[in-house]
Amino acid sequence: MNDSVSAEIYHRLIDEIDNKRLYESVKRVKAACDFLSATRSRITPTSVGHYCADRWGGPKSQSIRNANTTLFAYLKARSAEQILPQAKKIGSFEPVVQDENIRAYVNLLKAERDEAIREKNRIIVGLRKIPGIPIDDLIRNGGLTAIGPATQAVSKQISTELQSALEKLVNQEVLASVGLELYRHRIRNSLTNKVLLEKSGVEAILSLIASNTCETDK
Repeated sequence: MNDSVSAEIYHRLIDEIDNKRLYESVKRVKAACDFLSATRSRITPTSVGHYCADRWGGPKSQSIRNANTTLFAYLKARSAEQILPQAKKIGSFEPVVQDENIRAYVNLLKAERDEAIREKNRIIVGLRKIPGIPIDDLIRNGGLTAIGPATQAVSKQISTELQSALEKLVNQEVLASVGLELYRHRIRNSLTNKVLLEKSGVEAILSLIASNTCETDK
C-alpha cells in the first residue's frame, strides 16, 4: 500500500536531513501531529508548536512556519489529511480548546467553579436553617441591622459548631488553602477572581459572628 503524502515527506526528510537539530525537530513535529490526530484535535502550527514547546521546549510555532520546506511542509500535509469530528450540536457554546495543557487547566478552573457554587449553596442552605433569621433578606439587604427585631435573639441560638464554621468562612488562611481569598469583603477564587460570596453576604456573616461573640462574653 502506498504511503500517504505526509508519510512520504517525513521519510524523505529523515533520509536527507544532516542537521541534528532539524532532524530532532522533524521527529518532534511528527509526534505532536500523531498526538493531536489521536485526540481528534486540529493540527495547526499553533497547536503543534504549543505541544512541542511544552514537552521539549521547541520547536515553537513561528519556527515551524519559518521552516517552509521541511517542518511546515510536513505539518501542512498532515493537516490536509486530517478528518475532524463534526461540530458540537447547537446548544454548546464553549469553544474547543486544542492545547492539552490549556484544556486541562480550563477543566480544573471549571471544577473549582462548580465546587465554589456548590459550597455557596451549602452555606445558604445552612444559614436558612438558623431559626429567626430571614436569610434571603439578610443577603439582599447586607447586614443584620436591616432585618429588624427578629435578629436580636439569634446569637443565643447559634451552636459552637456553627460559630466555628462561620469563622472559617472568613479566615484568610483557611480560604487560601482551598484556593479562595477574602478581598474587599468578598470571597473569591484567587486565580480566576470569580466571586463566591458578595460583600453583603460576608458582612452578614461577620455581623453574626460578632453578635454571637458579644453574647458569649456576657
